[in-house]
Amino acid sequence: MTSHPTIQHADGPVAAAIGLLARQGFDATSVEELAEASGMSRSTFFRKFGSKEDVVFADHERILNQVNDRLAESTQEPLAAVEHAALLVFNHHLRNRETSRARYELMQAVPALRDRELVTSHRYERAFLQHLTAKLPDGERHEHTAVAFAAAVVAVHNAFLRQWLRGAPGPGETESAESDAADQGRSAALANELHALSGIFRPVLLGPLAAAKPSPTVVVTVLTAGADREAIAQAVRDALP
Repeated sequence: MTSHPTIQHADGPVAAAIGLLARQGFDATSVEELAEASGMSRSTFFRKFGSKEDVVFADHERILNQVNDRLAESTQEPLAAVEHAALLVFNHHLRNRETSRARYELMQAVPALRDRELVTSHRYERAFLQHLTAKLPDGERHEHTAVAFAAAVVAVHNAFLRQWLRGAPGPGETESAESDAADQGRSAALANELHALSGIFRPVLLGPLAAAKPSPTVVVTVLTAGADREAIAQAVRDALP
């Protein structure tokens, strides 16, 4: 999956604010300092983000909207659509390595942010569940199984994310070819794990006939911005099972 410079640019103020909070400490950083780091006035900062806690998760608001839009537009089988939506979230973190790592460090230090993270995870889970109940045949009859699948997708995603965050590369290593190759492998591993998870739930949620149908191969790649066609094609070939 290629990078999206316009998305990264939209996250610029958030990245600057989170970076400052991680360096100086959450309580030691004033709103005025955050506004300055984000390139805006104090009033604009409050209007755009609301509070210091809100800015830490501001990019998640946008990504959650993207997840909802992706699910609403999807023509895929419902479980596969949820898989791909979860990968969208994971790849956002991979494209924004330093910000994701700084936020993780903040959450380890500030209990209120850990509580906020639980709320954010639940919102993703709810988005997945709403899509499933709307798209699955006899969705209400299988509501509890759909709840279990949505929760399992979020749990697996978060396990992969935490593992990556704990071993995320430090400053100066974020744009290396080795990091990009490792990220591609992580995305592919998560895609495979989610696909296997769908296979467990599919017979109940879609019926045995749907479960018996061969599903398409999902190929996930992570590339730096500006990659040419040959680099993209080679990355896809390398990612094929």
